[in-house]
Amino acid sequence: MPDSHLFPIFVRQGQGRTRYKVGYINGQGQTVIDAIFDEGTRFYDGLASVRVKNLWGVIATTGKFVIEPILWNWCRFRGGMASLATRTGKYGVIDLTGNFIVQPKYDYVGNFEHGLALFRVGEMNTARFGFIDERAVEVIPPVYRNAHGFSERLAAARVGNLWGYIDPTGVFKITPRFEGSRQGLHRIEETKAGYFKEGLAPVWSGQGYGFVDTTGHFAIAGGFDEASNFSEGRALVKRNKRFGFIDHAGSLVVDCKFTHVGAFSEGLATVTEQESRLGFSPPSGFVDLYGEMVIQPTFYNANSFHNGLCLVETEETIGYINPAGEFVWQGPYVEYGVVI
Repeated sequence: MPDSHLFPIFVRQGQGRTRYKVGYINGQGQTVIDAIFDEGTRFYDGLASVRVKNLWGVIATTGKFVIEPILWNWCRFRGGMASLATRTGKYGVIDLTGNFIVQPKYDYVGNFEHGLALFRVGEMNTARFGFIDERAVEVIPPVYRNAHGFSERLAAARVGNLWGYIDPTGVFKITPRFEGSRQGLHRIEETKAGYFKEGLAPVWSGQGYGFVDTTGHFAIAGGFDEASNFSEGRALVKRNKRFGFIDHAGSLVVDCKFTHVGAFSEGLATVTEQESRLGFSPPSGFVDLYGEMVIQPTFYNANSFHNGLCLVETEETIGYINPAGEFVWQGPYVEYGVVI
């Protein structure tokens, strides 16, 4: 029986840092798919995109091709469908045969959530967003100035300069009233309306970022300089140029003292304590849900934990660590490409 969770490894070819091949290991660090591909993504729904020369295919956890290398770009399958960009930059949706079930005519198509996928037509100031269903029907026409995909059956949508939230029928369940821009230090900056996660979403209140519940009422007034979606009971916030984390009550459970942080995943979040400066990239470590540094800052780049492992870099190596901070696989450093 093939391993259910596999991880891409980047194996250096020769002495240079830019030449490598991609293979896959299991959670114990054992190679189960040899490093024969020119590029490769993570596995999602048991499938990963891999590149052979200039074309991409899709493999299963056995290493066998589900879609031969005939695709122009990588893709991520979910529920048997994947958004795919063509050579011309137009997006459509393919099935597991590699055939388009939504023709590539859009400037962007996202993943399907609740049976709907976000699409965009136009660029920059002329861009408009809508949603298609799995039959390729534009069930919500492209009328929004900006929008995000659905999460917890709500999607952020911007009309004029105001953000609100729509349901899968396109009806605003939270009336557009959150400002879409703010005065930055030197210019007007766009503000964001985040995804609903764990019943809350970050929005700009006019005085800073706070969090609203699914009725549109502020559950956390906040006043933060930046804020991101909740994950594992914690949300990343920024205050006075430093990052920390709050809980659902809005209490700061991890002080705003880090120069860079990532979202919590599997109980751990990557953090950086020192400032970057010319010729110096500060190392990163991992804190637990209460801000305790449980893996010391020794990595010069670190992703998030997925299925028990995390891809990290040191000055000379690249590899995967477990939650104890121990390497289960390690190889010479390379400037790797797609992980996604």
